Amino acid sequence: MTKKSTHYKQVVYKYILSLICIYITQLFFYLFNRELFQIEGVKEGFNIFIGCTRYALSSISIFLLPYLFLNLLPLVNQWHKKWFKITSNVLYLLANVFMIAVNLIDAGYYRFSFKRLTADITRYLGVGGDFNELIPQFLRDYWHIVTVFICLLIVLFTINTFLNKKLKPHKEKFSKFLILKRSIAFIVAVPLLILFQRGGVQTRPLGLMHASQYTTTQNTALVLNTPFTLYRTFGKPSLEKKDFYDENELKTIYSPITTFSIPNWADTLFTSPLEIGKTNVCVIILESFSAEYLKTYNTNGVSYAPFLDSLAQHSLVFQGISNGKKSIDGIPAVISSLPIMMEESYLTSVYGNNKLGSIASTLKENNYTTAFFHGGYNGTMGFDNFTRKVGYDYYYGMNEYNNKKDYDGNWGIFDEPFLQYCVKQIDTLTKPFHAAFFTLSSHHPYAMPEEHKNKFSKGTLIVHETVSYTDYALKRFFYEASKCDWFENTLFLITSDHSGLTESKDFKTQLGLFKIPMIIYHPKMKSNIVSTQFVQQIDVYPTIIDMLNIENEKIFTFGRSPFSEKEKYYIYYTNGEYLLMIGNYLSKYKQDGTIELFDVEKDQTLKNNIANQQQEITKKHIRFTQAFIQQYNNTIIENTTTISK
Repeated sequence: MTKKSTHYKQVVYKYILSLICIYITQLFFYLFNRELFQIEGVKEGFNIFIGCTRYALSSISIFLLPYLFLNLLPLVNQWHKKWFKITSNVLYLLANVFMIAVNLIDAGYYRFSFKRLTADITRYLGVGGDFNELIPQFLRDYWHIVTVFICLLIVLFTINTFLNKKLKPHKEKFSKFLILKRSIAFIVAVPLLILFQRGGVQTRPLGLMHASQYTTTQNTALVLNTPFTLYRTFGKPSLEKKDFYDENELKTIYSPITTFSIPNWADTLFTSPLEIGKTNVCVIILESFSAEYLKTYNTNGVSYAPFLDSLAQHSLVFQGISNGKKSIDGIPAVISSLPIMMEESYLTSVYGNNKLGSIASTLKENNYTTAFFHGGYNGTMGFDNFTRKVGYDYYYGMNEYNNKKDYDGNWGIFDEPFLQYCVKQIDTLTKPFHAAFFTLSSHHPYAMPEEHKNKFSKGTLIVHETVSYTDYALKRFFYEASKCDWFENTLFLITSDHSGLTESKDFKTQLGLFKIPMIIYHPKMKSNIVSTQFVQQIDVYPTIIDMLNIENEKIFTFGRSPFSEKEKYYIYYTNGEYLLMIGNYLSKYKQDGTIELFDVEKDQTLKNNIANQQQEITKKHIRFTQAFIQQYNNTIIENTTTISK
């Protein structure tokens, strides 16, 4: 190739270099989180690679656009000049550094969210004051990610410098032919870049939902890349109004308005039925606590929570399942029965100031004192403002605890001393009361108090030791609480904000990754029952209200009580897909209206789409999913997610 053509050659080579960098970060993403994915055979691996390439080309064409536009513009004859070289290199390197950085950061973050980062991270980081303090800890814990980042930057800068020297652009004499030649190159390049950016010639541009064309929902993160998900969700409306059905038909398919019947079979669990105004309510939300850690749920595994396992022997035990993978999603789900059905978290969305009902708001109407306890920084993820907004009278955080000697150096106060503090504070509350507790010690970086180091088994995962410590803290909490007058008349519901690290095969399936404890205990329970029924986080609110036998009580809830006759379902949203489970059947409804159906009992890895074979069940899932989406989107947009009384 002649000297006059070296500039275009340089642009092509740099584009390929960017593609290689994406490939490397994608490979690292997989290797770092490989236990969370299930790739079946070479064929699926090849499909993932093809999909990965499609999304990579889209991302590169988007983020390199300023660099590409400058270098392809036909009227520019400044390639050889210093200002052009500097500007061109800055645009190229900044885009690549950003793409490499976010893809690598997501490799560490993914195991806590089970989804690629989206644009809401910009708002998420701004909620609460603990992130600056955590950055040094994260850099230490994820030194391997930092190392890979530095190495890739060295490679990128070295090869870029080499290409600049090897394929050095030269000044060309201005002529009509030169303009024509560059115009042709521009005319050819622009449509090609547009094609890459939109991901093909299909009707709709490439979106998150298209990733499922190449693999299962569990593996779609391997197809997607973080630069793409950030770009595609930036500035996009969180929700759109839907009109699948008219109001009358909609209510017959699915309604979030629930009225409770009295009595129900929950009353048979106790020596006497629970009564509103006489029964205190404690909801304990455990940080990053998978059902796998309890032998109650993982019968072939090791118990890292012996106290909870012993408590389960005197409790009503459901098969718990989370509606999200982040604390900022889990708390609204448990407290207010609000699932995450959009790309960003509700608390950081434009709807964050909407009116919501909650366990606290309903019980306050019945003269309960309400309090929320979380040993973290006041303001973390906006929990203090959120809980007060939905009806909690008091918020007790790190500021109220006011004793730095029990600070874990990362998130807040260690679980044991903070739960002891909770017992003392509850004693001061006017009765009856409702209290919600959110622990934190079983969160990364899994810090342990000095006096308890080497006291518990370290297990096989880094989280196991802190899980056992939190379990010990719960044991101490129940011991101290049992000495108090209020204990005998208190209903305890124990669950988790989301699941944590896992290693058991049974807990690495599409559903297994979301399994959490769901244990209901009362000192006056007759005997324990282990139910096979799934209870999702959004069911906690209606379950508690149902158990308290509030006459003629009506609430707005996206969940349902397991004691009611309403159809039982589990719903979850991720990467442009709505997952719905009714009975043994799980469907994946995509934003373009297509659907897949699987028999979970026979096909836990969700490989065999039986939508065509089970058309009636498929139609039922479509109707329910559409009705749920319509009720969810429209009521949140209209701010009508409460009942006027």
